[in-house]
Amino acid sequence: MSDMFDEDREVDPDKALAAVGIPRTYRWQGTLQDMLSAVRLGMQQQRLDDTIVDRAAEAIVMQLCDTLGGQIIYLPRGVSIQRALRNARIYADSQRGSMPHELATRYRMSIQNIYDIIARQRALARRAEPDLFGFDDP
Repeated sequence: MSDMFDEDREVDPDKALAAVGIPRTYRWQGTLQDMLSAVRLGMQQQRLDDTIVDRAAEAIVMQLCDTLGGQIIYLPRGVSIQRALRNARIYADSQRGSMPHELATRYRMSIQNIYDIIARQRALARRAEPDLFGFDDP
């Protein structure tokens, strides 16, 4: 919008912030910083060398951004994620040949729970596989 003196009254927020010395920040910048801190902490808890931690943490966060960037995702917390990771390990162990009674002992669970977990994980794995024969096509 211009007035009679041909002065532009539209304010560019980036120019206005730069003029007063306040950097422009985005909501995702804090999230990335939190992700980087969490990855570094997790790697330090594994007692990895600090030079490796810094390089690897940044590479991991960049890969997450490249893979998941632009999506709205839900990240579970606490017991939910621990249980999901445990179930994935149980399934992977069963695929490598561990017997259900061995898994029950190793994970301190009943054999029936092990069978249930393997069945659910197998169903998840099947859904992730491509449909080679066109059964999912309309």
